[in-house]
Amino acid sequence: MPDIRHTHILKVHHLSLSFPTRKNPDPAPVLNDVDFSVRDGEILGLIGNSGSGKTMTAMAIAGLLPEGAVITGGSIKFAGRDLVSMSAKNRRKLAGKDIGVIFQEPMTALDPLMKIGKNLEEVLIAHGEKDKAKRHDKICSMLKTVGFPDPESVITRYPHQLSGGQRQRILIASAALMSPRLLICDEPTSSLDTVTTVQILGLLKDLCRSMHMTILFISHDLSAVKNFCDRVMVMKEGRIIDKDNTMDLLSHPKNGYTAELLTNARLDPRILGLERAMVDYTKSPILMTHELNAGYDNARSILKDVDLKIYPHEILGLIGSSGCGKTTLTKAILGIIPHTGDIKYKDSHIGAVFQDPVSCLNPAHTIRWHLTEPLKAAGIKLTKEETEKRILSALFEVGLDEKYLNRRPRQLSGGQRQRVAIAMCLMLDPKLIVADEPFSSLDASSAAEILKLLTDINREKGTSFLLITHNIHIVRQIAPRVVVMDSGRIVEEGLTGDILTSPKSEAAIKLLTAEKELHGSN
Repeated sequence: MPDIRHTHILKVHHLSLSFPTRKNPDPAPVLNDVDFSVRDGEILGLIGNSGSGKTMTAMAIAGLLPEGAVITGGSIKFAGRDLVSMSAKNRRKLAGKDIGVIFQEPMTALDPLMKIGKNLEEVLIAHGEKDKAKRHDKICSMLKTVGFPDPESVITRYPHQLSGGQRQRILIASAALMSPRLLICDEPTSSLDTVTTVQILGLLKDLCRSMHMTILFISHDLSAVKNFCDRVMVMKEGRIIDKDNTMDLLSHPKNGYTAELLTNARLDPRILGLERAMVDYTKSPILMTHELNAGYDNARSILKDVDLKIYPHEILGLIGSSGCGKTTLTKAILGIIPHTGDIKYKDSHIGAVFQDPVSCLNPAHTIRWHLTEPLKAAGIKLTKEETEKRILSALFEVGLDEKYLNRRPRQLSGGQRQRVAIAMCLMLDPKLIVADEPFSSLDASSAAEILKLLTDINREKGTSFLLITHNIHIVRQIAPRVVVMDSGRIVEEGLTGDILTSPKSEAAIKLLTAEKELHGSN
């Protein structure tokens, strides 16, 4: 392969792609005349709303297109070779070896039944490394490179025994094992806290330099793009509509769509019309925990004596680094895992909205089925007319209409799926909804819409929220009170303005320092 450093390692030329079927042999293109190139050693950002074609572009380059996808025009040239005309056998040889991919959700990208060592070993075996000792040494060396000081311990663990940030490091290690020339990163920081995000971006930049890799970085976190990428492209409806060097494009956008993306990313409460309910802290809490302890085995407790109070009409922010115990706390409150200590709740139902609406919805069933299930699970018996009235009411409240009832989750956008998840909560009219990272898998526009929806529900229905988020900016905008967790304990709590202005705990100081580094002083 010729050395083309300091030239263009990747050229995507007038690429078009669609999903033809027997019923519709000539559908509208998913990718429409996509044209760009990536310089050798460059970090190129790709941004745009959900459904704009970002991931499909990446999968076309990686040779991982879903079944039914057909490239109808154009070419993809990598290091001078046309990938579109290449045989499937030769294309597979490139995958992993010359072109690596880091996916968005590390929990689903790793085999949960395999230990970390085995997950990584499969990459080397697939590319012909037969010597077990060499595989072991290469894996341990790469784990040290991505920030694990004790790789021998890590390789014996299962994915669920690692935090989100640790799992993402494993995916980076997996993608970098074969020293690929091009690394495609599809939303690699969307599920991570600010501290871990800064670390992961720093790690990727170091790998880019030390291993002479080129990176195509797909993200809806415009702050991450701004501080990480050399150039940025903007996609809309399957086309590249804007591209420039990062600072010029994000600081002085000339395209109206790019300017709209930046406006939505700021989540300005004045622009979005955010208005939450007023909270009376003299009233009794709607939920209380006392000396709450919980874990996943008898040997180790993740939560340690957690005392928590959530008041009527309150949006309580819960922040902390990956692995601090936030999600374990929500699972204990929801009764998903066993616990010791007391949980007192004044109502019979608690709603839950999780990070990834794709994995929370059953792909085999319609939206109508999903909205009926909460009633069945709660043992609530209604007439057909009463059920239909409640379904339509919940659907309308989240901004959807009845045409969605017979659709399946795959036919909805990420924001629409998250609206369905919220509607499922509203079917039981809970006084409290636990929202665990409800924005992190969404683009800026969808996140802004869901944020406004949650504040509207809080104000109009008086519903309380326990809002777990890595986005401190969101907490600053809508949560009057915030709780900080670290190592399974609550280390600081109080009025949001006080804690985010003058933090006392080391955990809060680290989060705010990372936020400033990632997002700037604003």
